[in-house]
Amino acid sequence: MKASETPVLIVGGGPVGLALAAELGWRGVPCTLIEQSDGRITTPKMNEVNTRTMEFCRRWGIADRVMRCPFPDDYPLDVVFVTTLGGHEIARMERPPRKDQRPGPFSPMTLQICSQMWFDPVLLELARSFPHVQVRHRTHFDSYEARRDGVLARITEVTSGIEEIVHTRYLAGCDGANSAIRRSVGIKMIGSDLLSRPLHLYFRTPDLMGQLGKRQGTFYLAIDRAGIWANVRVIDPVQGLWRLMVLDAPGVDHPSQVDRESYLRRAVGRNLDVDWVGVSIWTRRGVVAERYSDGPVHLLGDAVHQLSPTGALGMNTGIGDAVDLGWKLAAVHEGWGGGALLASYDAERRPVGVRNVTMTTGFFQSHGSFAHAMERIEDATPDGAAFRKELGEKLVHDVARMFRTLGLELGYRYDPSPICVPDDSPSPPDDPERFVPSARPGCRAPHVSLSGDRSTLDLFGKGFILLRLDESAPDPSPMERVAAQKRVPFSVVTLREPAVREIYAASLVLVRPDGHVAWRANALHSDLNQLIDRVRGAI
Repeated sequence: MKASETPVLIVGGGPVGLALAAELGWRGVPCTLIEQSDGRITTPKMNEVNTRTMEFCRRWGIADRVMRCPFPDDYPLDVVFVTTLGGHEIARMERPPRKDQRPGPFSPMTLQICSQMWFDPVLLELARSFPHVQVRHRTHFDSYEARRDGVLARITEVTSGIEEIVHTRYLAGCDGANSAIRRSVGIKMIGSDLLSRPLHLYFRTPDLMGQLGKRQGTFYLAIDRAGIWANVRVIDPVQGLWRLMVLDAPGVDHPSQVDRESYLRRAVGRNLDVDWVGVSIWTRRGVVAERYSDGPVHLLGDAVHQLSPTGALGMNTGIGDAVDLGWKLAAVHEGWGGGALLASYDAERRPVGVRNVTMTTGFFQSHGSFAHAMERIEDATPDGAAFRKELGEKLVHDVARMFRTLGLELGYRYDPSPICVPDDSPSPPDDPERFVPSARPGCRAPHVSLSGDRSTLDLFGKGFILLRLDESAPDPSPMERVAAQKRVPFSVVTLREPAVREIYAASLVLVRPDGHVAWRANALHSDLNQLIDRVRGAI
């Protein structure tokens, strides 16, 4: 039997596992990722890379590649409510195509349409660009045994059948909703285990909206006399790839039971000849793991939180897990991370999982408010038109909230956190639609535009950054000396832009490697040893 060693073994090669491998590689930490499939994606589960994830892509140097994915840059990203794709348009939420997007005041990046079949290869190439990262497809995780010095994992090369024992200090489970690692540890999922039983029906047809003589959009919600029952989105306009999601199909347990043509006819409003690509049946849940870690084993992504896709937060929440865990694993690997640092992964990320599950479940459940009194929705009469106009306003206000989520994307914060030092400032509001930037400890350090098309976000990542934002700010050298004694990567950046001082609201602001604020004040901390030990997880 073969034997090998790696500091971190990542199980699962979806976007979250690839992001963790890339984050560790970017930080210089050797790791091995195994994935039982060949990694190819034909029917993507994920289609949107949100603003916060794009900020991470900017830091990794791949944002341009994501923005140059094959989704046409002139294709409108509109969200449209329809009786059928070929029937009445009830309301439209306009979103500009990529070529017309302009970053807002809160981030240098914008949400991108980049389906998993394009996004995963970008992450894979990034991970493989680091010589100390090994990615092995067609490799099955069998079992593991926790030991005092880490984990012994048993894996099998699928093609050859060769078994191998891998000794690793840390095991990262990115192995999805049915995580074998989570089950092995005995961690339970808490929440709503059955919200609905949706179907995904993938098909190809050229220029669908042109065939129907309708205006293009990216995401269509179908609402008829039974209420909102499906959505249809274009995945690849160039290749004519679409996905029809039936929101609930109770009693359907196998693809052979799915009447694809009937569902498509109901969604489109007429018979349509298409090439069927795939069918999947899944369970919509709103659950979070009771804990994210167990000794040297850490779980990420769908293994610990399963969200309704309403809000497009599933994969993006998992990327946040990878960034948080990644810098902490790197700190411990490099020897400056304290004994309590990895425990903060659960303390910080689990509340974010609960928050996002709660929000997205609410988005889905709001669909049910439109399940009654829909008799006039398809009437081709003045009364029917008036009904649709009034209904459309309500749909855009209520249901379309799941597309207005900047507050969810950027507003998550680690509060309280065992490795952040709180101050007495009030918490900013946690509103899905409205983002209020804040440098309160635990919050994402705010974006402020700097000269040369730079952002304050570009300063953060490799280590701790102390922002010195006032000419009268105290000399930071005592803090530098303490950090150096403890081998903590630490640097000082002085910024004189008044806008930065105004939004950060302190003379000194300490930002962590993940871009979240650890501490801020107008004077040096009275006990610098204690401060540095806290933010590195040593107390």
